[in-house]
Amino acid sequence: MLNVPWLQADKLNQTLNKALQWAEINIASWSTIGQAACIFVAVVAGISLSPRAAKWFDTQMQKRKPLRFIRLHASTREIFFQLITLAVLWVSTLVAEGGHLPDGILQTAATLATVWVIIRLTSSTIESDFLARLVAVSLWILAALSIFGWLTPAINLADRAAFTVGTIRLSVLFVIKSIMAFAVLFWLVRLGVSFLEHLFVRVGGLTPSQRVLFTKLSTTTLYGVAAVIGLNIVGLNLTSLAVFSGALGLGIGFGLQKVVSNLISGIILLMDKSIKPGDVIAVGDTYGWVNSLGARCISVLTRDGKEHLLPNENLITQTVENWSYSDRKVRLHIPIGVAYGSDVNLVRELLLKAVEGHPRILKDPAPKALIMGFGDSSINFEIRCWIFDPQEGEANLRSDIYYRLWDLFKENGIEIPFPQRDIHIKSGGGNTDGPALAPT
Repeated sequence: MLNVPWLQADKLNQTLNKALQWAEINIASWSTIGQAACIFVAVVAGISLSPRAAKWFDTQMQKRKPLRFIRLHASTREIFFQLITLAVLWVSTLVAEGGHLPDGILQTAATLATVWVIIRLTSSTIESDFLARLVAVSLWILAALSIFGWLTPAINLADRAAFTVGTIRLSVLFVIKSIMAFAVLFWLVRLGVSFLEHLFVRVGGLTPSQRVLFTKLSTTTLYGVAAVIGLNIVGLNLTSLAVFSGALGLGIGFGLQKVVSNLISGIILLMDKSIKPGDVIAVGDTYGWVNSLGARCISVLTRDGKEHLLPNENLITQTVENWSYSDRKVRLHIPIGVAYGSDVNLVRELLLKAVEGHPRILKDPAPKALIMGFGDSSINFEIRCWIFDPQEGEANLRSDIYYRLWDLFKENGIEIPFPQRDIHIKSGGGNTDGPALAPT
């Protein structure tokens, strides 16, 4: 039989009595109950007031339409619940402290709520779910270490876990600080870039290409400044990186030649405004409208829903058809043939009637119906008309016109010819190079 002292009856009774005494002093006291009631009231206030506050806030945002460059992946109601709960907790803590009342539980709850709000708002600005969870877990670990007083020992331990490479001392603390510094800096840069993008959209007088150009230049500048600041924060001397300049230049000259060429080509395209977002272009077999301009390539969206990524260098070195470079008006050619013997004047009227009233065909310049020639089996006509929206496609418009022509030709007895061949079989006598065909 096991002889464990603390399992004996008298020992167990003493332990239970001590636990009951501690609970009576620390849990069942009026101060503890009052602080718990304050925490309960804070939560209830957050639950009851957050829907109304969120509704009012969303209404104001829709009316005023402010410059919103921060996208939070948390609902307005959730944010207001956290803020209201936090505000009530801190007000209760200040009141208890001013009245010289016990407030240890309230301060702990308010501190945890503050950490919770900061972590939730910070992680909700990150689009990636994995990175958002990673940031949230990391911040909770730091908060827990700080609350329990273990943060300083953990920092000292991470600093002692180090090794030296040449004259550089690398420690776990150095790596963690570097990652955190660059993460915060690049997060701030992304917020700055988003703010500038929304600002350039609202600034009048800027063309789409100028907006893209200013955005790209601002992005490059901000990231360069962030990199320099990050290296200074972690304690790396920038002069020591000069040793790698030769190797870096050699790498750019060989391995990154195409990348640099596409980057420079993209800047040239933006500066000379030859291609802009929304333009309808044709490059080789690719026809569509420019969806976006990037640092390395442009995105061309076709009518089939396919998105082609064309390197910027190709748009500099190859011939590009820009249907909306200086004017969005485009002339279409719609050929049609009718049988010989048809009334050409009536055909001309029917051709013009087929395009008359179509919502996409412009009235000025007016459509024309021309005779293009006399073919082997048909009189060849052509409809020439102008449109202002080439990005909507040509094939669908041609199909509409051909449907109309089919009905009009059928109503007026106009025939659409097809090739015919007469075959003559010669048999019987006569000088032939081959044997005569015997009758069957």
